[in-house]
Amino acid sequence: MTDLINSFLNVSRLEAGKIHLNKSWFNLEQLIQETVNEVTLTTKNSRINFLPGKPLRVNADYEKIGQVINNLLSNAIKYSPHSKPITISCQQVGEVAEVRVKDEGLGISQQDLSKLFQRFYRVENKQTKTISGFGIGLYLCAEIVQCHNGKIRAESEPGKGSAFYFSIPLS
Repeated sequence: MTDLINSFLNVSRLEAGKIHLNKSWFNLEQLIQETVNEVTLTTKNSRINFLPGKPLRVNADYEKIGQVINNLLSNAIKYSPHSKPITISCQQVGEVAEVRVKDEGLGISQQDLSKLFQRFYRVENKQTKTISGFGIGLYLCAEIVQCHNGKIRAESEPGKGSAFYFSIPLS
C-alpha cells in the first residue's frame, strides 16, 4: 500500500515538474545487489540471478534508481512463472551504465511494446486479467530515467519473455 501511495505521489510530482533528484556518487552494482536481496526476501518462489560485471560508479539519485530496479524486478516476477529464472545484469556500454532485467514470462506483443511507458497503460489480454496493477510503474521508471538523462526500452516476444533495459550516464 505504501508503494502504491508513493507511486501516485511521484506521478503527481512529475506532472507538477517538482521531482527532485538527490544525486550522489555510488556503485550501481552494489545498489542492484541490495535491491535483489530485498526483493528476494519478499518473493520466496522466484529465482533472481544477478550477473555482476565490473563495478560502475554513477552520479544519480540512489533511491530513485533503486525504485526503477525494484519495479523492473517486481514486474518480471509478476509476469513470469515461478520456476523460470529472472536475470539482472549491469555493464558499461560506451559512456553509459546499462542495466538489463530479463525474464522468461508471458512476453509482450509488438503493438503493446510501443505504449508500455505511457502513463496508466496496461497490457490487456486474457493472461494479464488476473494480474494487479495501475499502469504507473513503467511510466515512473521512464520519467526517473529521463530525469537522469538516460534511456529505457523493452524487447519482448509473446510466450518467450521480456528484457527491459535502462541506461544512465557514467559521468
